[in-house]
Amino acid sequence: MPDYIVIGSGIVGLSTAYHISEQDKDSSILIIDKYDGPGAGDTSKSAAAFRTAFTSKLNILLSSSSIEFYSHLQKNEKFDLGMRHVGYLFSLDKNNYSVFKKGLEYAEKLGVEFSEIENDYLQNNLGIKTDIEGSEEADIIGAHNIYKSILFKNAGILDPEKIIDYYYGKLKDRNVEFSYGIGIKEFIIEPEKPLGIEGEPFAWEEIKVKGVRLNDGTIVRANKKIISALGAWSNLYLNKIGLDSYSRPKKRQIFSIKADNNELKRILYSKGFNDENTMPFVILPKGVYIRPNPSENTFWIGLSDELGRKIELEDNPVAEENFYLYSILPVLSLYFDQFKEKNPYASWAGHYDISFDGQPIIYEPYESNLIISAGTSGSGIMKGDSIGRITASLALNKEYANLFDNTEFNVSWLGLEGRLVEKELLII
Repeated sequence: MPDYIVIGSGIVGLSTAYHISEQDKDSSILIIDKYDGPGAGDTSKSAAAFRTAFTSKLNILLSSSSIEFYSHLQKNEKFDLGMRHVGYLFSLDKNNYSVFKKGLEYAEKLGVEFSEIENDYLQNNLGIKTDIEGSEEADIIGAHNIYKSILFKNAGILDPEKIIDYYYGKLKDRNVEFSYGIGIKEFIIEPEKPLGIEGEPFAWEEIKVKGVRLNDGTIVRANKKIISALGAWSNLYLNKIGLDSYSRPKKRQIFSIKADNNELKRILYSKGFNDENTMPFVILPKGVYIRPNPSENTFWIGLSDELGRKIELEDNPVAEENFYLYSILPVLSLYFDQFKEKNPYASWAGHYDISFDGQPIIYEPYESNLIISAGTSGSGIMKGDSIGRITASLALNKEYANLFDNTEFNVSWLGLEGRLVEKELLII
């Protein structure tokens, strides 16, 4: 019987297991996932980027420490994560900027480095159109001129498979077992002191989550704690036992465009923004984003749509061609007309696991032995190490988690009681 069971083998599950094993070195851990290997769910379908640009102070703390840890792995431990500090460029209209100012104030207080980029510089070096008002297309979709552009330096792109490889490789050398390709059917709840009466547990008994039943019928129990790191699938299992992750799934879609002509190559390999001699990760007004992928000579393009997109869990989500053609391309081609005639050559879809305030939710309901870690809200990779440390600390009954940058983080700040409520406004 393992001491801990971790359900979910994405960035949150593996990071949590890693930090439990760091702090409770004699413990045994079982990691369960329905996929055939680690990181095969939504972690593998993310935009694979990192930033400290948020409007929530907590998200800034979580991402800053995680990024510092990843940088340490790549620079000092020589473990290549594919990190490239290309920067994040937020190109904002006046309305966007008024919302974004709060995040800039927090970022400045925390020493996050950013600078304003003039429109002329963007036009000359990136080929972006900043003055688009007055055109028929802009009037139809309600698009506005770029008012200010803010470049965050400690931001960029990485390879999520390599982060998964790091945690997985370390865990394989520890007292950790893996169960892949089966997945769980349900959580097992039992009375703390069973009476042997048919129909238990009864509502008046002290009930705990004791283990899980796998899809093949096997029951596995834990000596200490069970950690739900199921992401978008959390409530599919939690709701059956009267619990909630307080997060909901929405489809996330990414489309890949080849830089197969000189105009697009000039954008992809723009100079003057970073030491990588490539464009930064660009977020346009209306939320369309462009992630450079120079290793494959492509752009990854997406959009987080809010009102109108169903809250829905899809077992095998597929990117929608019409979403690119009618929701993304009209905005993209207004600011970058070089993309006007370009269609995706590849696409994929996963899920956002969006919490009510855009911040992770980590808590243990009713002292049940079950730790719920969910609500990464589209930025699980860039906050993954910090989320794992906090989840591990809660599983170990600690009041504080020590983040990599030595920040002491009260685990209740991301719980339900004692939560520091700050609405995150930048879900990309």
